[in-house]
Amino acid sequence: MFGLFRKKRRRACDGAVTLRPRDCHTHVVPEVDDGSRSMEESLQMLRMLQEQGAKRVIATPHIYPGRFDNEPDPLRRSFDGLLAEVAKHSEITVELELGAEHWLGPGLLPRIEAGKLLPFGPERYVLFETTTGSETPDTLMDVCFALCDRGFTPLLAHVERYRYLRGESGLELLEDLRSAGARFQVNRTPVAKRATPRADFVKQLQERDWIDEVGSDMHRPTASGRPEAPRRAA
Repeated sequence: MFGLFRKKRRRACDGAVTLRPRDCHTHVVPEVDDGSRSMEESLQMLRMLQEQGAKRVIATPHIYPGRFDNEPDPLRRSFDGLLAEVAKHSEITVELELGAEHWLGPGLLPRIEAGKLLPFGPERYVLFETTTGSETPDTLMDVCFALCDRGFTPLLAHVERYRYLRGESGLELLEDLRSAGARFQVNRTPVAKRATPRADFVKQLQERDWIDEVGSDMHRPTASGRPEAPRRAA
C-alpha cells in the first residue's frame, strides 16, 4: 500500500500525503457498511495497517440514512464483537477506537441536537462527509457551529474530494470553516505523476498547514484499500 505511517507530519511539494500512527478513517467493523465483509477481512485489514506502522486505528463506519442505516448502539455492539475477536490474536497489537463517518444530510443537525453521534479522540472529533460537487452544502456551516457549540470538533472527511472547496471561493470557505472550528482530514495519496486538481488542492493545504489528520479510508484488505475487480483467467 502506498505511504507509510509517520510519527511527524511530512510536508511534500508534490502533493503526496503519508499516513501517521493514528489512522482516523477506516471501515474495519465487519458487515455494517461497504467496508469489511467479514471478521476475517477485518483482521487482515488490521494486520496490514499494523505492518505499515499504525499504532491506533479508528473505526469509522458510515452513518448514512437511507444507505447505511446505522445507529450508535448497534455499531458499538458490532465493534465490541471485533474487539473480542482481536483479543484472541496476540499478533494484532494496534489499539482500536470507535467513531463514525456521519453523512451531511437533512438528518445530521437533528442527530447532533439529539446527541446521536460517535465522536473519537481527545479532540472529540466528529468525522463527517458531504457531497463532492461544486455546490456548497446548505447546512455545512450550521453543522460546524452546532458541533462546536456542543464541545465537539468537526472533522471534514477526505476534504480533497470536494470541488466546492477549490479555487478562490473555496479558499475563502476553507478559512471560514477553520475559523468556525472545523478541521480537515485527507486520505493518503501516492506521489503525483502529473498535476491534477486534487493534487494541487492537497499541496495548497500542505502549504497552509491545514492538514490536521490523515486516514487510509480502508475498505478492503487490498493493495489500494478498496474493492478490486477479480482478474480474468488467461
